[in-house]
Order: sequence, then C-alpha cells, then structure tokens
Amino acid sequence: MRISDRILFDGVRANLQSNLEQVARVGEELASGRRLHAPSDDPVATAQALRYRRDLGLNRQYLRGVDAARARLSAADQALGGLTDTLQRARELALQAGSGVLGTDQMQAIGVELNQLVLHVVQLGNTSFAGQFLFAGTKTTTPPFTPTGDPNAPTSVIYAGNAVAIAQDLGQGVQVRVDVPGNQAVLPAIQALIQLRDAVNAGDSVTATGPALSALDGALDTVLQVRGSIGARVNRLDAIGNQLTEEQTSLEGLRSGLEDIDVADTVVRLNAARNVYEAALGAAARAIQPSLLDFLR
Repeated sequence: MRISDRILFDGVRANLQSNLEQVARVGEELASGRRLHAPSDDPVATAQALRYRRDLGLNRQYLRGVDAARARLSAADQALGGLTDTLQRARELALQAGSGVLGTDQMQAIGVELNQLVLHVVQLGNTSFAGQFLFAGTKTTTPPFTPTGDPNAPTSVIYAGNAVAIAQDLGQGVQVRVDVPGNQAVLPAIQALIQLRDAVNAGDSVTATGPALSALDGALDTVLQVRGSIGARVNRLDAIGNQLTEEQTSLEGLRSGLEDIDVADTVVRLNAARNVYEAALGAAARAIQPSLLDFLR
C-alpha cells in the first residue's frame, strides 16, 4: 500500500493536535486548581461532587441558622438579665418600704424610683432585635407591651403578643425554639412592680412586704427559670453548631478529593505531556522533509 505525503502529513498533524490538547487540558487543570471542568471529564465523579456541593450548601444554611438563633436568644437573655437586676433592686426597695421606719418623704422617693422601674421593665419587654420584637411571640412587628392610663405612671399594661412558638430549622428534623413569650417572662414582673409601687405610694408597708413582695419574688423566680431555659437552648445550639462544622469539614474534604487537583502530580503530568508533544514535533520534523521534487509531484 502506497502512503502518500498527504496521508502522512494528516496523520502526523492529528497526533500533534492530540498531544497539544493534552498539554492544554493538564495546563488548565493546574491553572484552575480543579480536575473537573465539564460533566464529560468524569460523569460519576461530577454527580458525586454535585451532591457534596448541595450538602455543603445546606450545611452552610444551617450554620447561619445556628448563628441567628444564638444571637436572638442571647439578645433575649441580655434583656432578661436587665429585668433580673431591676427586680432585685425593686425587692431591696420593698424591704426598705416594709421596714415601718421610713417617713412619708422617703416612702414617696421609693415610690418614684419604683415607677421608673416599671417604665424600664416595659421598655425591656419591648426590646427588639434585627427589627423584630423579642417577647411578642409570632407578632414580631408589634410592640408587645402597651401601658394604659398615664404614660408616665401606667396603671397597667396590655400584652399584644402571643405564645406561639418560633422554631429555627437546623437540620433534617432538627428544630430549636428561639422565642421567649413575654406574657410568661415579662408580664408578671410588670404587674408585680405596679402592685408594689401602688402599695408604697399608698403608704401601705404591710402590702409592700406581703402580697406585693410575694408577687415580686414569684416574677423573679419565673425570669430565672426562663433564663435557665435559654441557657439550655444555647448549649444545644453550640452542640448542633459543632456537629455541623465537623460535617462541613468532612464534606469539603470529600468534594475536594473529587474536584481539586494534586498539584505535584499535575505538574509531573504537565511536564510529561510537554515532553511527549516536543518529542512528537521532533519526530514529525524528521518524518516530513518535503523536497522540491516532492513539491513538483
């Protein structure tokens, strides 16, 4: 069989093109740091890598949820910490008022301070975080506590929130409650403070150290219980966050094993591909040496 120059040239050119494409492909891997650029590179690995990427995206979403839930609960606990301090101060004032040795002016001064504590607790009850009221249940855009009567000396408050739970999704079937119902945690404190203030203003030292003080102690116990519940939920969030972080690291390693290159191995393959291409160029130069006679034919 006679092999013409054209057949020889086409064959050499095809081989050179194939070698050059291999150099370009390995060079692209080294430049991008990735082994997979199209599904056709490795269909099975591509499908697995896409699943890992999906799981990584979900994990990142859950981790953001953990951070948001922790921040919301921490803000609620901070407000309740202020409420705890306020109730403890009110208790000190109640004991002073109930001692029976204070004069009218001193009782009035205590009544004035207690009224300021009432206003402060109402403000704490209307604490907002990230544009949402913390103690309003699901009615997060409505201030939960509205004073009635004189705004500067309210006779009572109206609770406009609800006790519907707000749960944060943190995984498949994993939820953590992130709300604190104000009618349970804050409302009893406001009512006890109003009761104590009114008793002191009326000069009733017996009520100040009796029913009002008992109501105050009950409200303080409730606040401490709620704060304990918040602490337990924050601890659970920390555990969930640690688990998600470990899963994130594992998934990232699996994804990287499929998609990312081994730099040292890729450099070796690139050098080998270049050597093959250069050797092919040399062989082609020796195999195809057209002369004037060949050209005239």
